Amino acid sequence: MSTMTEDRDESMPMPLPAHDGELVTMPRCKRCNLAYMPTKSSSALRLTYCSFLCELGDLGFSMVGLEHMERVKRDVEPEVQPEPAAAE
Repeated sequence: MSTMTEDRDESMPMPLPAHDGELVTMPRCKRCNLAYMPTKSSSALRLTYCSFLCELGDLGFSMVGLEHMERVKRDVEPEVQPEPAAAE
């Protein structure tokens, strides 16, 4: 084993110091469970995902992409009228 990795602490990260008497903790990403700072997140859903890639991977789309999405216009096909039944 290398001495470079033996001194690493693999335990849970410590909470941030108290701010005005409150204990401040960092949120964890819903997809990768990484603790992150919401102000540094590139995701539109900053309090849920640590980055744009986690948002895209978890939802299958990004909120920014969804906001700019446009519906595809379809050609309207004329309705086919059923032929009247012949009287016998």
